[in-house]
Amino acid sequence: MKKVVLALTAVFATVVGVKAQQASQSANVKVNVILTPFQSIEIGTGTGMDVVNLEYNKVEDYKEGVSVEVPKQLKVSSVGTGYKIKASLAYGTQTGNFGKALGNGEATILASDLLEIAIAKNGTGFGTAQVADASMTFGSFGTIGDGASSVLDQELDVKYVGKRLDAGMLGKMFGTSSTQANPTAKYTIDVVYTITTN
Repeated sequence: MKKVVLALTAVFATVVGVKAQQASQSANVKVNVILTPFQSIEIGTGTGMDVVNLEYNKVEDYKEGVSVEVPKQLKVSSVGTGYKIKASLAYGTQTGNFGKALGNGEATILASDLLEIAIAKNGTGFGTAQVADASMTFGSFGTIGDGASSVLDQELDVKYVGKRLDAGMLGKMFGTSSTQANPTAKYTIDVVYTITTN
């Protein structure tokens, strides 16, 4: 009988020992980092200008043209892909045209006759400006393989160039009336920037 009790005690001690070793258990948790591609564009942190005035005030302005540089006008983010900036130009339903806002000139003027636009990475200087038309594509500021395929809050400078205006264009924009109630001529267009994949 003692042998049976000792045997049972040994088995019980072994079972308790095994149970005690299993008291420390583990559980696995998998952590996934999920990156969702996205793109955004907005007015930048520079001057915040959403209105640009190209003013012709003196002879040189008309003969040589005028320009306005807006530092950090656009701020873009593109995660997971390179990007390009596209611009569409319109005045109301007139795509690619300036519309008369003031004066006695023609109702619309082709954007390509008046405007050029250039975009550059902040502080890098402008290349050749593009002639404004109904739509333009600028790029590539973020391209796969140049280290800028994904950017966050990249700031872009924009330069607006008003072209030189000859006598023919001035006749269109001012009209021919010599008794103008308001001699100032003003033409306007909306430039809508969008970001697209490269």
